[in-house]
Amino acid sequence: MNHVKLILAAALVAAPTTAFAQISVVRCQTVDNIDIPTALNRIEWARKCGLTRNTGATPGTGNPANFFLSSSTGDAATFQGAKEYLENTTLKAFSNNVNSFNVNLTRIWARWGPQFVVTVSQDPSGPTLNFFNWTPNATPRPQPLYASFDSTVSGTGTALFPPPNANINSPCTMFTDKAGTTPWPAANNFFVAFYCEAGCYTPDQNVRFATGDVPIGDAFKSIRNDVVTLSPNASLDALTTQVSGVYSYTRDARDGTQPIYTVTAASGGSLKVTNSHPVLVSRDGAGRLITAEKLAEGDELLQADGTPDQIVSIEKSDFFGRAYNLAPTATEHLANILIAQGYLVGSSRFQNDDVAYMNRGLLFRAVPDDVMPK
Repeated sequence: MNHVKLILAAALVAAPTTAFAQISVVRCQTVDNIDIPTALNRIEWARKCGLTRNTGATPGTGNPANFFLSSSTGDAATFQGAKEYLENTTLKAFSNNVNSFNVNLTRIWARWGPQFVVTVSQDPSGPTLNFFNWTPNATPRPQPLYASFDSTVSGTGTALFPPPNANINSPCTMFTDKAGTTPWPAANNFFVAFYCEAGCYTPDQNVRFATGDVPIGDAFKSIRNDVVTLSPNASLDALTTQVSGVYSYTRDARDGTQPIYTVTAASGGSLKVTNSHPVLVSRDGAGRLITAEKLAEGDELLQADGTPDQIVSIEKSDFFGRAYNLAPTATEHLANILIAQGYLVGSSRFQNDDVAYMNRGLLFRAVPDDVMPK
């Protein structure tokens, strides 16, 4: 059992982080923004369509015979690879190479994140009758990652959409409009160009890397893998940092207009972020994460050395372009505090994986030695 788990863990760790540090996970606020229930339904629709249209199984039969054993995720009952399906035609696929066109792995990753071990069963009814399914023992992502389609794999062609409010019972048809009035010809190719999540910075905003501050747009283009974060044991009295790899970069799928908050502090420093960006402020002797839209004049930003810097003005404006963000490979909460424009801010994990920690105290003063028990 332990040997199997080690093999599965090694296989997952070996999956290159650059697969996530390329343009596979993006922000679709400007083109294909949908709410969480709609996103969950789209994930199930994409799995249904991939299984029944693109794995070699006869549509409507529920034939599970085309499975193979996954090398990334194990079956908790058999201690072997979980039963998986591969999309055969990558020119008309409902997943993409983020998860090597593996149908069940894509669904699990989109809803829960990577899983070492799952429970495997067969679907008891519906259009995926008898196909093997995976159920993880894990907390779902607060904001799932959903597929956004295009006529090109790079996402630079015609944006394509599933049927309106697509669910597991909807037809596997693509449309060129969200309303579902103009079908994409069945003979034409389509691709999952993006997986969508939230983004935050304008491209000119500097984020600290091992060699110094770098505009995040430039870091994205060069796939920098050496972001500076707080150390897991940092405190307001000892703001230690570390260099972390980058688990994912996020970018808007296309240019568009979106609200941007420009926050100016007493020192003359400024920070320019989207409304949902988590920013660290000093409150009640602790560093607390709040979203930019909840900041107010008089709040104190925290500079890279922990010094409070009072906000003197907040301006909201429209920005036309693409927003960016990143998530470090480190998963500890403090290790997901970055330095942007000289201020402490949250990574994209706080928006997409750890939203429960928003507005909680994360960074405290060190406990004096004289109050520690002897």
